[in-house]
Amino acid sequence: MKNKFVGKLSSLSAIAFFFLSPFAGATTLNNDRDIAGNHSSTAPLQLARSFCPDSAGGTPQVAFYETNGFWIYICTVEGLFYHGIEKGSGNYVTLPAYVEEGTGYVAVNGNYTYIVNGATLAIYEGRTLIQEEYVW
Repeated sequence: MKNKFVGKLSSLSAIAFFFLSPFAGATTLNNDRDIAGNHSSTAPLQLARSFCPDSAGGTPQVAFYETNGFWIYICTVEGLFYHGIEKGSGNYVTLPAYVEEGTGYVAVNGNYTYIVNGATLAIYEGRTLIQEEYVW
């Protein structure tokens, strides 16, 4: 009887381990979520290290912007990239970007356009402005 109980217990332990452990090769986002949800004064630096890799030629981060709701990193790795992170959820978008003189950095994701400069972050759906936040 004791052997059956031990066998069932070890089977349950193995099943729990399988379902509660990340799969091989899977990426966990706990660190990103902790940074986004409980950000400290070092959070932007930690995010920059993950979004703007050091291997990009010395100074990969071209610009950094912060609004009430977002951190935006412009990085260069064989071209410009826009990395926008929503502070509350940790959701982010990474897109190729370009500089538009007089406008700022521009990134396009299907029908959505993100424009950031020293004054504002503007998000458009088509030609309609759907969100705008001041940069500080």
